[in-house]
This record gives sequence, structure tokens and C-alpha cells, in this order.
Amino acid sequence: MYRNLFTAWYCLGVLALWLAVWLILLPFVGVYRAQSSFAVTGLLGFLPFFWFFSFRNTIEDERDISYRQKAVGFGFASGWGVIFFVSGVVYFFNFFVLGSDSIPLTVFWIPAICGMVIGMLAGSVALLLLYHKGERALEEELT
Repeated sequence: MYRNLFTAWYCLGVLALWLAVWLILLPFVGVYRAQSSFAVTGLLGFLPFFWFFSFRNTIEDERDISYRQKAVGFGFASGWGVIFFVSGVVYFFNFFVLGSDSIPLTVFWIPAICGMVIGMLAGSVALLLLYHKGERALEEELT
């Protein structure tokens, strides 16, 4: 398996595990304490191990590097777009609906979490779509 494809599937698996843990904890401990399930994303810390030790002898060509750059750029732009949008929504909701000038600390992390999740999801899906589109185009050329 390509290093990039493994990375995309691993990120999607970590996101699915985080969502499953959050949904399982939600009815038992409540919304505030279920946020601790976000610690599951710490499994992303194993990615450098996979990159530099498990896939040490993997050779990448220009296509792999181009796909990774496009997917990371799309994920980065999507993540920051979500962060700015959710931050604006949180600020305007607190200012106009609640009449408060300050944002509570528990609500402060919502844009960062949403941006990280959406950015990782968008980057992983974009990488998978790029590889899928490239393989389909290659099959059409061979037949």
C-alpha cells in the first residue's frame, strides 16, 4: 500500500474511532465530559513512526508528491475556512443572542476542534479521490 493511502485511511480510521467513542460516551457522561474522547486523536502521533520506519523503503514519484501536496493544501484551506466560519458563528451568537462580550472557555475550543476534524477529513478524502481518479484514468488509457 502506498504511504499516502495508508496515511489517508489511518486518519479516517482515527476520526471514525473518535466519533464512535464520543457517541458511546455521550449518553453516559454528558456532552461536556464526552469531549474527552477527543484525546483519541492522539493516535495521529504514530504517523511519523509509520512514515519513517514502516514505509522506509517506499519510493515516491512526482505523482505521489503532487497528490499529497494537493490533498494537504485542500485540507489546510478547508480546516481554516471552518475555523473562521465557526468562530464567527460563535461570536455572533454570544454577542447578539446571549448579549455577552466574552466567549466561555468551554465554547472557545469548538472552532479549533471543528477545523481540525474537517481539515483532516477533507485532506484524507481528497487524497483518496486523487488516487482513485488517477487509477481509473490509467485503466482507461490501457484498454
